[in-house]
Amino acid sequence: MGYSGVKLVFLALGNPVCKTQKLWPNNVGLTDSGAEDFVSSLSTNRSLTELYLSLDELGDSRVKLVSAALRNPECKIEKLWMRNVGLTDSGAEDLTSALSTNPSLTELDLSNNKLRDSGVKLVSAALRNPECKIQKLLLWRVGLTDSGAEDLISVLSTKPSLTWLDLRENSLTDRSVPALRRLILTLQSLKLIWLVGNRFSETGEKELEPLRGVRPGLEVAV
Repeated sequence: MGYSGVKLVFLALGNPVCKTQKLWPNNVGLTDSGAEDFVSSLSTNRSLTELYLSLDELGDSRVKLVSAALRNPECKIEKLWMRNVGLTDSGAEDLTSALSTNPSLTELDLSNNKLRDSGVKLVSAALRNPECKIQKLLLWRVGLTDSGAEDLISVLSTKPSLTWLDLRENSLTDRSVPALRRLILTLQSLKLIWLVGNRFSETGEKELEPLRGVRPGLEVAV
């Protein structure tokens, strides 16, 4: 679309009579100027509940602008997808700070970003907020290891709202298996957990695979 086309969309979004609930500006060539217009429109929009920014190289600087809009107490975003947007552990601090003040968020996808353990720990800190009602968390291919997973699993075990957890293609090993088993066994709300593409040994996989049948409707993919 280019900057001129994107700007027209964002101008419409900022109109007080706009009732748009879902927005997918994916891979539209968003520039710094475009991000500023976007943030301005988000600050005045009261209807948007689902925002999908996947496949657009925002980078940390532009994510920081989006985070400022999410920090607005009147922001009603419930589902936020920021997959493959060039977010690193450095930029995650601004984003997670905004998320910790947003009680409406139920679905978060930060997959295929270079968060690493330090970035995931920031996410965990934001999720620790008692008002957080996260239902779906997607952290596929974010550079997570056992060290970062320890905090994450500990926090998620206190979230009875969680139904969906995607940790595919990270670097988890058998060290994380006991904590994952406890999470799956104790969190009765959990319906799906994806662990494919990690570094479990055959023994580790055998310890996780039988958990598929511990509750009706539970899917455990190893």
